[in-house]
Amino acid sequence: MDRKTQSLAPISSPVSMEKFAYNAIKEAILTFRFLPGENLVEATLAMQLNTSKTPVRDALTHLVREGFIEKVPFKGYYVTQISRQDMIELFEIRAALEGLVTRHVVNKITPEMLARLQALVDAHTRVSEESNDQLATRTNREFHELLIAWGGSERIATILTNLDEHLQRYRVLSYVSAGRLKKSAREHEEIMRAIKNGDAHGAELATRNHLLSVSSDLAQQDFDLLIRKIGEPQSVER
Repeated sequence: MDRKTQSLAPISSPVSMEKFAYNAIKEAILTFRFLPGENLVEATLAMQLNTSKTPVRDALTHLVREGFIEKVPFKGYYVTQISRQDMIELFEIRAALEGLVTRHVVNKITPEMLARLQALVDAHTRVSEESNDQLATRTNREFHELLIAWGGSERIATILTNLDEHLQRYRVLSYVSAGRLKKSAREHEEIMRAIKNGDAHGAELATRNHLLSVSSDLAQQDFDLLIRKIGEPQSVER
């Protein structure tokens, strides 16, 4: 893939060099500044971050444990590849869990909660029609985050948060996929309709169908092409 080599901004805070190195490298991975399969060299990263190799090595080890990087013996560290099968499995798990969460929301919804969700759905629809991808992306995430916050137990929320990090690269790809944000807005309206009707089963089903629809649409895309689009000026910023 013909991409100019990306670099990281130097670390300036003394609070935790390992934490800042970890956050900087992870963000670069999740936003495709570091591409799938790219070799990450300790010395180069340390120079870019203006730190020693020790916090960088610790950060890389942490990211290996989380599955964002793999360490190849005698070769070094590489950004974990993405694949359709991995994406499909992750979205299937999320669909099942978030569907359950939405069912729980219906059983505890208040007029205030309902109004807040509806405002997000309306805003998402409006900015999607205006092709404002940045705002559409933001309202899309806020809608899902509210459902999880209101309908999930602490355990489910923790699982979904961890899962969401592994889904982020795929979600970024879906945002630059033509028409996906508008389709998501329509699917959010279906979820909202079931919630307003007090239909717990319908809300769960609509949520599952929405997330599986995202997965199905993305599985048909050329990942390399979408990654190249991310680097273009008009692409979604994360």
